[in-house]
Amino acid sequence: MPQLLPATLLLLTATTTATHAQRPDSLTQRLVSVKLDAPDSLAAKLNPGYRVYCTLGVVTTITPFIFPSFTTVQSVLTRIAGVQVTPYSGAPGAWSTVRIRGVANVTGNSQPLYVVDGMPVYNLNMTPERWTSIQYRPQDGPNFGNTTTSPFSPVSNPLLDLPVEDIDLVEVVKGAAATALYGAQGTNGVIRISTRRGADGTASTQAPRVRYAGWGGVQQVRQRYDLLDARQYADLINVAAVNNGRPAPYSVTDLSNLRETDWQDEVFRVAAIQSHNLSLNGLTARRTRYYAAADYLRQSGVLINSSLSRYSLRTNLEQQFGSKLTVGVRVAASQLDQRQPGYEPDAGPLLQNILLASPAVPARNATGSVTPDPLRDVATAGHTPRTRRLLAQLQATYQFAPGFSLRLFGSREQALTHDAYSVNYNSPDNNSRILRQDTSKVDSKSWMAGMEMHYQRILRERHTLTANLSYLRQQYKCETSYTQRQETINPNQNGNAFSSLGATSRQELFPTHSPTAALTYAYDGRYELQAALRTDIWLKDNFAPSDSRWFPGGEIRWHIGKEKFLGAVPSLNTLTLKAGAGRTSSSLTTDGLLQPFIIGNNTLVDKPSYDLTTQLDAGLHLSLLQEKLTLDADVYQRRTLGARTVVVATLPGSGSNPSTIALPLGVDLRNRGLELTLGSTWQANSLAGTSRLAVATNHNQVDEPQDQLRTSPVYLGLEEGKAVSSFLLYEQDGIYPIGSARAGQVRLRDQNNDGRIDMADAQYQGTGLPRYTLNFYQQLALKKWQLEAQLDGLFGYQLLNSTLALLDSPTGIGNSTFQALNYWTATNQNTLVPQPGSAAFPSIYQLTSRSLASGNHVRLSQLSISYELLSTGSRKASVWVGGQNLLVTGKYHGYDPNVSSAGASPLYAGRDASVYPVARVWQVGVRGQF
Repeated sequence: MPQLLPATLLLLTATTTATHAQRPDSLTQRLVSVKLDAPDSLAAKLNPGYRVYCTLGVVTTITPFIFPSFTTVQSVLTRIAGVQVTPYSGAPGAWSTVRIRGVANVTGNSQPLYVVDGMPVYNLNMTPERWTSIQYRPQDGPNFGNTTTSPFSPVSNPLLDLPVEDIDLVEVVKGAAATALYGAQGTNGVIRISTRRGADGTASTQAPRVRYAGWGGVQQVRQRYDLLDARQYADLINVAAVNNGRPAPYSVTDLSNLRETDWQDEVFRVAAIQSHNLSLNGLTARRTRYYAAADYLRQSGVLINSSLSRYSLRTNLEQQFGSKLTVGVRVAASQLDQRQPGYEPDAGPLLQNILLASPAVPARNATGSVTPDPLRDVATAGHTPRTRRLLAQLQATYQFAPGFSLRLFGSREQALTHDAYSVNYNSPDNNSRILRQDTSKVDSKSWMAGMEMHYQRILRERHTLTANLSYLRQQYKCETSYTQRQETINPNQNGNAFSSLGATSRQELFPTHSPTAALTYAYDGRYELQAALRTDIWLKDNFAPSDSRWFPGGEIRWHIGKEKFLGAVPSLNTLTLKAGAGRTSSSLTTDGLLQPFIIGNNTLVDKPSYDLTTQLDAGLHLSLLQEKLTLDADVYQRRTLGARTVVVATLPGSGSNPSTIALPLGVDLRNRGLELTLGSTWQANSLAGTSRLAVATNHNQVDEPQDQLRTSPVYLGLEEGKAVSSFLLYEQDGIYPIGSARAGQVRLRDQNNDGRIDMADAQYQGTGLPRYTLNFYQQLALKKWQLEAQLDGLFGYQLLNSTLALLDSPTGIGNSTFQALNYWTATNQNTLVPQPGSAAFPSIYQLTSRSLASGNHVRLSQLSISYELLSTGSRKASVWVGGQNLLVTGKYHGYDPNVSSAGASPLYAGRDASVYPVARVWQVGVRGQF
């Protein structure tokens, strides 16, 4: 949704940046730049432009000039303390959840606001959570251990529409006062992205330059499930069948003639990936700055029949008229084509069938029945979505006088997605053929227009006053349609069976008007005070106010390093203390603004539902030894009132298949955290380096739940004083011993000592949201060689993998892991694994504390080594080799410990539905500029 960026925070162009840096110390206008530059002899060896900017209540990073060759920019964001990026899966085009400073909702939108070239984009797409509504939220609880469904959408991750090679810089806005300037869009933080403008900001003219960046590589599944082979499976199935009172499915003859199928080998492959970006940029004598680029990405998925193709075009033009007026036009268009096997793009149910499939041929289970072909859905069912996106932006800046300017701007964004899902296979009994065709369409549009006025004046050399006034109008509309047609062909019957259904929906927001005022006062470059106020107003067609909210923010800073009593410390360059406060909301984000679709009706949303987050933070910035060593430290507390949500609750006492209800309610949340960032540049003879370590902690909890939580007898997944993402589980109390009527079966702890096991005995345990995050970035340069590495770590959280819970237990319904072989016998009673057979479990779908796995890990996210072939003036060329996701430590036995298969909802964090694995990628590339 379009959102005005006040001049207090805008980093519009390189020219603007330079102007700001020359002004006196002012909280809103001076970007305190901590340049990590090497000596002149090494300047060409390190990526230029790697800087940390300290602005209003926010530490932002400008990433290296040469970005890592990721498919989206989201993977780079973890370099900022307090930012966590978790993909829904590893499927080509998969969404990712980006969380900044914890969570401020329960099942609503957790994504930050994305701002590209000063205007919000990508923020009101058809997210997976909106498309599938509550139907694909986990029916979570101790009696629903087989849940593998994941929310999905025909619309792919919108950040794929922005090639990394077209990006010039990235900033993360997370401070209390800074996010308050974004009002009803600021609760989840802000990611500001600036695309390339063309010529260097300091150049007067520049001849046309052609730039090419291309790379290719191969992908492979980094880690697979360690499953039983054919003989081990057959032996275990025989034991399970006997324990179930059935004859052994595999005879002695069968065991000696088994053939084997590794189903993971059948569906996974080594897949190719390639990316190409060609651009032209320059600056004419008539002061026309231009940048034009074409980009192509082709990714074959590691799961057969999956793929992604991206085509992208971008043109950025900027014309200066005289010394006062600058006009800019930016247009970007893209097309994404995908192929996704199975019904769910993240392939959770499909891969669960693959993992549980019998490796033995003939394939039988403990009931003696033949198991179906697990490859059926891979080969005969799948989605083919296509998304086309157009983004056009226009802005004009007029400089009336030094320190006094006016900026007008507007944009239009449109995304159109068509998806077809087809099925063509024989029924399990081979007596009929099933043909199914689903079609989906999503058409979303947004408009915005606004202005901002900036005024700054210096009084008596020591007093700096800055004022900013801005206004924004924004509007959004989304239309969807869905049809399904199914035909069953049965030659043994007269005629075929047909069924069909369809649904349409239209939602439109009344225009939203957002005026903002900000005032800053700075004294002698040592003391700064900033105050701002934004209001978001919804107006009906007759201009009558529908609703409005106010969002104040402010910050104070003390540049203590400029005080006389520290002036004699030669190693001290900067020491600044700061404290801020601000209010925000998420009501103008996807899930706050738009309620679940009302099928078959046109719904006009006249006002959003409101949550309100108040954030307090404080911190310091320190630089030493000519800014070669820097430290940033921040503490914060965020409290969210009325974090609206819809919880899928299970009703107790309903037998083995409890019924569910959707319960809307409000919850108050609290987040507290600490963020530390340590940076350094150093040189040892010819070796130069840039190092950056970012660590953060976050503790979230349900603060004061509403009355429904205190009195409701149903499972809601929330408890006062517990983390938002706690797991409700039974606690296993060992295995019943010999002498018991249930010897060898799982024993659950009767927590309330009422003589029975039911939902009242389940307890909240663990958390699916990491409490500690770590990122380490290292850059080394030696003559013409350069190395870059990025390490990411997540700690203090658990994963609940429903598929792995089945695989680790000898249920007899499918294959198992090697852990299942350590099952209980009369001679092996010191184990938590029950005897084989379904009778050993109170329910094979019940989850216990044994089902939780630690997610702690460190990942080598990126590694590259480059060699400079040519560096003569503007002519440059280099080659490089590298990889992504090369190494992951930890004890997790699933595909990947950093996954969010239940989507962006904090309540369901830590769920792994055995979804499409995140691949290891090996790359080789070339970059050139001429």
